[in-house]
Amino acid sequence: MRNDDTETVPGLHGSSSPALSRSVQAQIGQRLRQFYETLALGEQPVPDRFIEIINRLDERKPEKHQS
Repeated sequence: MRNDDTETVPGLHGSSSPALSRSVQAQIGQRLRQFYETLALGEQPVPDRFIEIINRLDERKPEKHQS
């Protein structure tokens, strides 16, 4: 029986996928928002590993055809 205070992690398949409590989800969300704000305000540079991930994702995107 699953606790109503948890949700399964999106994108994971199977009946035994992990669940995160709402408080953990809220903490992760709060930290991500704080981190984003420091990046958006220029208080911190974007970490190199993030730039590498973004570049790899851009390389995998299919080119859009212009009409």
